[in-house]
Amino acid sequence: MLYKNKKNVLRGVVAFVFMLTLSLSTALSPLAKAEEARYTWKTLTSVPVTNDLGNIYTSPDGSKLFIFEEYGSPMSTNLWMSADDGATWRKIWSEQTTIEYASFSTDGSKIVLEDSGSSHFYRSTDGGQSWVANYSMAAAIFSPDGSFLVGCSVSGGAYTTYISTNDGRHNWTQKGTNNVSCPEYVSNNGTLIAQSGGDMAKSTDYGQTWTETPGVLNMSGISSFSNNGNNIFEGDRISLDGGNHWTPSNAPIPAGYTFYQTGISDDGKKLVTTVKSTSNIREAKLLTSVDGGRTWDSEDLSSNYVAMSNDGSKLLNVYIENGRFVYRVGTLPTSQPVTPGSGAGGAVAPSTASTSATPGQKPGKASGRLAETGASTWTIGGLAVVAVAAGALVLRKRL
Repeated sequence: MLYKNKKNVLRGVVAFVFMLTLSLSTALSPLAKAEEARYTWKTLTSVPVTNDLGNIYTSPDGSKLFIFEEYGSPMSTNLWMSADDGATWRKIWSEQTTIEYASFSTDGSKIVLEDSGSSHFYRSTDGGQSWVANYSMAAAIFSPDGSFLVGCSVSGGAYTTYISTNDGRHNWTQKGTNNVSCPEYVSNNGTLIAQSGGDMAKSTDYGQTWTETPGVLNMSGISSFSNNGNNIFEGDRISLDGGNHWTPSNAPIPAGYTFYQTGISDDGKKLVTTVKSTSNIREAKLLTSVDGGRTWDSEDLSSNYVAMSNDGSKLLNVYIENGRFVYRVGTLPTSQPVTPGSGAGGAVAPSTASTSATPGQKPGKASGRLAETGASTWTIGGLAVVAVAAGALVLRKRL
């Protein structure tokens, strides 16, 4: 009888372990698939650019694609836009000038074009149907939600920030100054970031006050920011806490190559960088990761450039093949969420408690705080790890 009882207990344990293994497999399957996802590329065959290529952009939500075309002497510029992933294009702007950079609201309905070498910018608030040349500010950047413009003026090495809540039509409100640069990153909650070489200045109150951190960034000046400035990607390393701590990106950059461009999604998982040969700039590679840097895809693409949507689900890429430009769009399949920031070096991601309201937050705007659940989770590499001991049996997933 005792033997039968032991045998029944053993059968019960085996059955329990089997069902648990099956349940874990089912539960972890979507996460594993999310991390195995890759960009699917579609070559664009109807891009109307016939002259030199300027900058390329996607709107923050990825719904619009933008390509600048440069031609003539003196230089003229056309701006082309596609709202159907590059199937059709429309010229929305053209002037005898050169554009230094462009800024777009989330859906691309509000646009700022910074005139190179001049103290004005061009602004559209209707998706490029009409434009106004604005001479009230030398530089301006739209917040993603389009609710305010950030302007900047320079005097004696001091960079003064200005805010406009009426699309720069009338008065600008003067804020504070920093000694680093004009803001180049703007978030909806009033976080502004300025960068010059390895120095960074950050404001969390719409530029009223600034914190300057010398030498916190690489000297290359190609740092990309996301998630209210908490995520920083510099090609060889990643920070998910605004530059306080760093982990290697593990990007497979070949010897003799240097990082040229970077991009990081708001969840910190999608990374993109172009690397180019230091001896021949046309020798270039496109590196992409969808799991925070744990794994990478690499492609040899001559002289390639790339633009990324804020969530990382869409890329616009251009490269040279047989002496001509090739344009393509990369998209990611919809996948289950994966814990952000766990890929770099396979680091353990600590549990996150709720955060307090952001200083200087605009009235009536959602804070974006995480709800406090009263429970913490332990993750490695973005996947919850469960170990079950039954005698000497331990179930583990290699991450």
